[in-house]
Amino acid sequence: MTLQRTAAAQARLWEYYLHEDTMIMQRGNLFLVAQSLQLVAFTAILSAGRASGAPPTGSALLTARVIGSFGVALAAIWFYVGHRQIRYTGNLRRRLADRVPDYAETQAAVRLRGPRAALFIAYGIPLLAGVLWSLLLIVS
Repeated sequence: MTLQRTAAAQARLWEYYLHEDTMIMQRGNLFLVAQSLQLVAFTAILSAGRASGAPPTGSALLTARVIGSFGVALAAIWFYVGHRQIRYTGNLRRRLADRVPDYAETQAAVRLRGPRAALFIAYGIPLLAGVLWSLLLIVS
């Protein structure tokens, strides 16, 4: 393989990694916005009747529980999608480190101890969202 073709392959690999890394953050943002909107709807339905001092009606409770169930399902989907993306990006990152010496050197120089932030976005936030929805379903 010529030097020019090798450099082009490394550049494509780098661009691909940047794209996939960005996707982790964009998907996290999408799921977080969706979860936030569901939470607003859930609390609005349950608090609508409480302004007058009346407890929520049966249909309001059912609606809130359906929204809460969708929240749990969305958190599980978010966790699954994040897991797949982290595994995929990790494999891509290892491949990049093997083929692009500058990347491997930079990673070794700036690597901080502890888990990467992407792990919290992929696993931590959806897990917390699932716990939140489960607790809200229990108390509603």
